[in-house]
Amino acid sequence: MTELLQQIQQALKDVVLVYIQAQKVNTEPVYNQRVFGAETSIRVIANKTVPYLMYDVMKQLQLLEEIEFEQPEASVHYVIQIISSITNFAEIWERSLIKRGDYLPVKVALQSLFDMASDIKKQYNTLGQAPE
Repeated sequence: MTELLQQIQQALKDVVLVYIQAQKVNTEPVYNQRVFGAETSIRVIANKTVPYLMYDVMKQLQLLEEIEFEQPEASVHYVIQIISSITNFAEIWERSLIKRGDYLPVKVALQSLFDMASDIKKQYNTLGQAPE
């Protein structure tokens, strides 16, 4: 697996894992706007932004033509399906990234993914202010 593909897969895994950990944090007794904002940001990134961003990346890489894939849905389960497709079809992903990965829209979208993976971790650290 190429380094870029590993980075993509790791960023997606980070998003999913942080989302799962964030679900375990009890924010009910906390009356802190930053904590509520962090919780909302985590849900939006994992359940809305990343699934649609990755669908767009897959479309630009023309992966959807080679791998039968569902329409994007707003859920972390969709992100898990993408991670699974990278694992099961690494060769197809690599070939598509080599062929179309240098296109500016793909580069921008992938940088957005990496930024979101970093942001979701920061948001999770903000949740650390909530008692468990």
